[in-house]
Amino acid sequence: MNDSRILLTGATGFLGGTVASKLLREERWKNVLLLVRAPSPGEARERLIKSLNRFEVGEKLLKKISLEQIICAGLDTMPTHAADPRLATVTHVFNCAAITSFGQNPNTWPTNVEHTTAFARKVAAFPRLVRFIHVSTAMICGANPPRVVFEDSYPAVGVSHLVGYTGSKAKAEMNLRKELADIPLVIVRPSIIIGHTRLGCKPSGSIFWGFRMADALRMVTCDVDAVVDVIPVDYAAEALLHLLQADELAHTTYHISAGRDYSSSFREIGHAFARASGETRPADYRRVSYKDVTALQNQFTEIFGPGNKRSMLAAARLYGAFAGLNTTFDNQRLLAEGIAPPPPFADYLGACVQTSKDITIAQQMAVDFE
Repeated sequence: MNDSRILLTGATGFLGGTVASKLLREERWKNVLLLVRAPSPGEARERLIKSLNRFEVGEKLLKKISLEQIICAGLDTMPTHAADPRLATVTHVFNCAAITSFGQNPNTWPTNVEHTTAFARKVAAFPRLVRFIHVSTAMICGANPPRVVFEDSYPAVGVSHLVGYTGSKAKAEMNLRKELADIPLVIVRPSIIIGHTRLGCKPSGSIFWGFRMADALRMVTCDVDAVVDVIPVDYAAEALLHLLQADELAHTTYHISAGRDYSSSFREIGHAFARASGETRPADYRRVSYKDVTALQNQFTEIFGPGNKRSMLAAARLYGAFAGLNTTFDNQRLLAEGIAPPPPFADYLGACVQTSKDITIAQQMAVDFE
């Protein structure tokens, strides 16, 4: 990849920022272009530095970010390669940009579907394009998936979704496959991304708040031996980079997931919380109904800390729906490409606990409902 030129979107986000933080440590960083929404390259660079500081990159590496590497645009406003000659040299594209909110963000569908499709049309015209990696989500399987989900089973027509975000990502995949069938497109679907193996929740507390809620209650609304397919963000980024640089790939769609062998059960997660807290208390959770949770709403401040009661209830309901799927995403394709298995969530959960001590559940939850 000595003569490659990488275009990365979403570098100010959680996953895209992790990818950028890893590329910064490599020689090929000098061949990276960054699409950043900002009025000027200087302001874009400031956004990038603020984001990358979450990953403890260090001042020396941050100085490597040059203004010449920055294209000030979003997915919907990216110039054509004719208008910006730097884009004519791009060989590999990483599209990590998306709105991942679980709330009713009015920009979710336009950004994740319409703008993403428009961006891909421009990428398709790059004269040197070798590979276009589009980051989707394994949760395009919707609200009623089978116990094991395989890549070729989705996206599918008629799937109901728990949140608009996953529905938008499914539609984007359909658009890209239909409209841009001739480009070297690889769709990569991470499963549930939580924390970082070393930094815990310092870069982002996304989704970890749900597990904190369950642990504070010592309750789950599913079987305690149900499993949840979780991966750390640094594993997802490493897998993406591996897929980017491989000379050849056997498939055009991959799960980045824990799979059946490396997913953690809620029993294991409860025990991991107990170890991390250092408390002498029952580690096993009790299975309850959502009605049982609502009955405790007057105690939410005492149990969860300060926060809006109605928001907490809505979040608990959504978290319970996702947790109750008891689904894993087959990762045999990924492992066959030579990528090592991920660490189980229960193995690095302690780092997430330690780095969440100074932030409330409500504050952490806000990240996913912007």
